[in-house]
Amino acid sequence: MLQMKKLIVVIMLILSGGCVFAQHTADLGVQLSAATYWGDIQKQNNAKSVTPVVGILGRWNFNKRLAIRGQLLTGNLKAEGIFNNTLIGQSGVNASMFPATPDFAYNFTRSFQTVESLFEFNFRNYRFGKKNKEAFTPFVAVGLGAFYSRAPRKGSFILDPNEIINPLTTLPYNPAQYPPFVNPLVSPPKRTNGFDVLTLTIPVSVGLKFNITKRLGGIVEATVRKTFSDNIDNLNDPKRLEEANAISINNSSFLTYADAQTGLNKNDWFATLSVSLTWQLWSDKGNCAIYDKIKRTK
Repeated sequence: MLQMKKLIVVIMLILSGGCVFAQHTADLGVQLSAATYWGDIQKQNNAKSVTPVVGILGRWNFNKRLAIRGQLLTGNLKAEGIFNNTLIGQSGVNASMFPATPDFAYNFTRSFQTVESLFEFNFRNYRFGKKNKEAFTPFVAVGLGAFYSRAPRKGSFILDPNEIINPLTTLPYNPAQYPPFVNPLVSPPKRTNGFDVLTLTIPVSVGLKFNITKRLGGIVEATVRKTFSDNIDNLNDPKRLEEANAISINNSSFLTYADAQTGLNKNDWFATLSVSLTWQLWSDKGNCAIYDKIKRTK
């Protein structure tokens, strides 16, 4: 009789597996974040490098531990600091020549949009509407995203290393003036702050989910994103910009920077600290009769 009872319990546990995993829910939410960047800019002023980001998210909960989330974010990234040993010009003047910034001050601002898909793992059982031990959980998430930013065409940019000669005196200007550095292979020519960015990202998050009401939940999380672009800060492969090479064209000597090395120095990252509110759109009945019967049997 005891063996038969154990067998019944085992069978019911197997059957309950499908029931437990059928306890699906779907959520929709809004997100407000503070974002910051880090990459090639040195001595970054962190107080001036925090920007707002907003977004929407949708989540499908497979069960109390596993979920998948999709989200769309839009906002800005910016930073102020320095970039040593390089000729830097500043936007704001419609001119063909610029003095080099004496203190190597460098800044950029970019608007962006990113779409992401993340797989979430809860460290505790969590379910909307619960007020007991299932009402909150820490979690981790990892996923894949796509990041797009139009060329800002403002902020700092790199200057060509060749001084402009004053045609009236045939001598360099004082102070020295330089044209913007442009890639001769790009048509029409663009300054270094004139390029769009389209790249994949890998977001990794840690955070806390919690219930507020029966159908309203909250999320607090920190997310770090590795990008596969080195041009978010308009400094593509920046080491090449610290030293100009001499070349000869038509018996005239010029200075130029080395070409960017594709695949190298992909070290632009950005991170967000976010607060989200989520609303439960749909839930199955939530109670599993088989599971409840097992608990009573035990």
